Amino acid sequence: MAIQKKRKVLRTPFVVTVAAAASFAGAVALPGCDPTVQEGSCPAERPEEGSSCDADDVSCSYLDDCDNPIDYTCTGGAWQMGPEMSCNPPPPPECPEAFPETGSACWQIGASCAYGNPPDCPEPTIVTCGEDGTWSVTVAVSCNPPPPACPEATPEDGAPCAGGLGTCGYMMPTGCGPMPIDAACVLEGDTWRWQVHEVFCNPPPPEHCLTAATAEACAGLGPTCQWLVPGCADGDGAPALPAVGCFPSLPCETDAACPAGTLCQEVVVDPCGAASGDGATCAACGLYKNVCMPPSAATAAGK
Repeated sequence: MAIQKKRKVLRTPFVVTVAAAASFAGAVALPGCDPTVQEGSCPAERPEEGSSCDADDVSCSYLDDCDNPIDYTCTGGAWQMGPEMSCNPPPPPECPEAFPETGSACWQIGASCAYGNPPDCPEPTIVTCGEDGTWSVTVAVSCNPPPPACPEATPEDGAPCAGGLGTCGYMMPTGCGPMPIDAACVLEGDTWRWQVHEVFCNPPPPEHCLTAATAEACAGLGPTCQWLVPGCADGDGAPALPAVGCFPSLPCETDAACPAGTLCQEVVVDPCGAASGDGATCAACGLYKNVCMPPSAATAAGK
């Protein structure tokens, strides 16, 4: 018995209805087809265009890869595909992941995005997609505290400092003129402290000799400095050096020959003392020597 088939106007969901003769019974529903379509008319999956079919004029509807409806018609024993709708690309993300640069292109005029909301900054910064198609800041919020500033004066080595300050540069006056030094704020244990990297002339100026507390430190300053030890002095001559210490090596006859802040004083030193530099054989315990020393030491020596 001939079966008449007609196309029904498609609505969502897309189905195909085939009217059967009243005498036909037992229609079976298949995926992708209306329940009234004869079994075997519509494949369960989308057929390939041009593949064979055996029920001319049967139309079946499917969804393409973009969920758009697409029709297939069996014509001349082969499936013919109807007009295919283009796939619209997915909309761009509502807001860029990173804070957009002012003036950069945006995707939807009027869209607003919020960025930044740290615990100490309750209000975020808002950017809006303007009519010109670019991002602009509409609510500016600055919650970042200014970075800690370097002290105006050179900090003392080992003094506490603000964490995260980094390195500060200074000019230090030396016997060779002002020279640059670095002061770095570093974490020592649980405390941030300054590490001041001083510089010295090479060789260092004579006044630096007075800062060395040990014979090793004095020797490290080079030939500009000498380590002297008190010698044995009698009561008729020059006094003994008041105490061991590091002194400038340059000879002096008057105070004018000494570095600023020191005085020229004749004292008795131990010729066997470290770095005496006089070539003594240590046969005696005393050697007369003119030494540039601080005023307090010169006073103690009897000047």
